[in-house]
Amino acid sequence: MNHSISKILSIAAILVITLQAVGGPGILNPKVKWKFKTQGGVRGQPVVSGTKIYFGSSDGSFYAAAKADGTLLWKFTTQGAITSAAALFESLVVISSNDNNVYALNSETGKLVWKFQEGPLIPSYWEWDCFTASPVVDEGIVYAGSGDGYLYALDARQGKLKWKYKTNGRIRAAPAFTHDRIYLPSNDGKIYVLEKRDGKLLWEFKTDGVAYDSRKFGWDRNSIYATPVIKDSLMVVASRDGNAYAVNINTHKKKWSFTYGPTWAMSAAVENNVAFIGWSDNSLFSAVNLQTGKELWKFQSGSMVYTKPYLTENDVYIGSADEKIYCLAKDTGVKRWEYRTSGGVYSSPVVDSTTVYAGSDDGYLYALEEGRKPMKAVYQPVPADPRMERAFTVDPKITPYLKERGFEQLDSARLYHFLSARIQDGTPSVIVFSYEQIPSSVIGADPSKGLIRRYLEAGGKIIWFGNVPNLYSFDAKGNPTMNTSIASQMLDIKIARPEDSGNYYGKATQAGLNMGLPAWKTFTYANIDEVGITPLSQDVYNRTSAWMKKYNARPGSGFISCRTWGWYAPIHDEDLQLIWTMAVHELE
Repeated sequence: MNHSISKILSIAAILVITLQAVGGPGILNPKVKWKFKTQGGVRGQPVVSGTKIYFGSSDGSFYAAAKADGTLLWKFTTQGAITSAAALFESLVVISSNDNNVYALNSETGKLVWKFQEGPLIPSYWEWDCFTASPVVDEGIVYAGSGDGYLYALDARQGKLKWKYKTNGRIRAAPAFTHDRIYLPSNDGKIYVLEKRDGKLLWEFKTDGVAYDSRKFGWDRNSIYATPVIKDSLMVVASRDGNAYAVNINTHKKKWSFTYGPTWAMSAAVENNVAFIGWSDNSLFSAVNLQTGKELWKFQSGSMVYTKPYLTENDVYIGSADEKIYCLAKDTGVKRWEYRTSGGVYSSPVVDSTTVYAGSDDGYLYALEEGRKPMKAVYQPVPADPRMERAFTVDPKITPYLKERGFEQLDSARLYHFLSARIQDGTPSVIVFSYEQIPSSVIGADPSKGLIRRYLEAGGKIIWFGNVPNLYSFDAKGNPTMNTSIASQMLDIKIARPEDSGNYYGKATQAGLNMGLPAWKTFTYANIDEVGITPLSQDVYNRTSAWMKKYNARPGSGFISCRTWGWYAPIHDEDLQLIWTMAVHELE
């Protein structure tokens, strides 16, 4: 290691999923297709199967979501963080939890089928232990490595123990397999090669770390947190002793080792004649010739690369503790693109068709797809009558805040042209209404067919702050009058209690969490019937207090009503940030 332990942010990501080759050119301009919010970091690699995606969180829950749009299908809660990937077998999803249990769940319902309890953690001098080994299913047997030092072989259908094998360290990486062999890494610095049938030890490979006293170095130089990779007669192993190894599995001898010094080697993948290795505090990701152990290229990220590389036909995908997901050219290491999340990325990416999935320590699972640059606008006219400006301007801070972040300010004439152009060209876009009156020119004589409605039906997005559009207006004498028909027709909604617009404490729904809402917040009561809308939060009376309605299936489209600060109360910085987050959600 090249700096103090205090600067090391985490430990290795788990390397579990069998490498897949995916054809096609991939995406060039990533944007969020959807993202799913949990209450803890998402560090395990997600697993895609059919129309579903499965993933765990450090919040102790395991989730099944719809691959298409991130809709929650079910979740199962354990008593410990879930920081590994699932294994699928027939109708089962098998997971490991930090509560020292292995669970088998029904893949359709999330109901518990069986549970197997492992032993307590064995002592470890180094507590850089934020991951568990992912279970692997092979020929109807679940192989689960544990922090108690054992590899357990369990009957996949019933969870009954068939055999177990004891190592001298915690097991924090999944084993690799050939047709009759198991290659088991342990934090004691060894790879144990076992007979698959009964767990009998055949031979073992000792890394240099076996002989190290880590206390003398000041950091761990023994453990192996990466699943070995078997390619023909070679086994590639990444170790915290600072080496990546190639071992001949026939002779049991080291063919080569590659190092950048004492920095940890944390992940490995192999394709053709190249080994791809992720490293720790030197922030490197490199490609090494499989036969010679010579460096082919290296990529400098902004922090540690603990994730297993995911290889497609032309690209390699990695995550980094610098909060980014990277796509690199597989043959040169040149960066094709990067996408920044809001937390370290220790979750190994997965590519499915034209979508990239990865978790982040910000608590989200991200689904990235090819994007077009969106157009962003904020509506804030300057009316001739100053009383109108005072009455209908939501808050004077909103428009300048958004303009600083690239939003175009629209007056009424520009609003008309913006809506017309987006209906015509279909460019993804959002309009934040910082003024609570929509001009009649864009509402139209029939609000159900006017520009606003047509814009939404064409895939546009509108952010509105509480209440409903044009609920109030002024008569000739300046007296306010209430009219619910405009919003009802324009948005095809039913307004329930327009006279109640108080501030209530509310809890975000899963859809609201995905959009960026905090779990609990003060919201304004939404006043509408829940039929046909998606609640984003519900107040203490179980009424919808923030909501969305879709008029087009395109991600990032729809009408969103959400106000997170009270009537007659000042807006706060976190509310402004939330406005921006909602506006660009699934657009950027």
